[in-house]
Amino acid sequence: MERIYIKELEKVGKKIRKMRIEQKITQKELAGKAEIDERTVQKIEKGDYNPTLNILFAIADALDMELSDLVKI
Repeated sequence: MERIYIKELEKVGKKIRKMRIEQKITQKELAGKAEIDERTVQKIEKGDYNPTLNILFAIADALDMELSDLVKI
């Protein structure tokens, strides 16, 4: 059975949003840099999506961060 850690997903989403805003880029710009759909960024930031490791790597790279720093909660 798959366990989804809702609170942790929300924390990661909030961290992504915070970093994106600090870098003054839009969700659309982040999506373009990470080569993912803008709607996926929106869902992740709200904690409504369980991203794959590949997506998290892409977002971390787009934000010029290490993945470990992105998911450190």
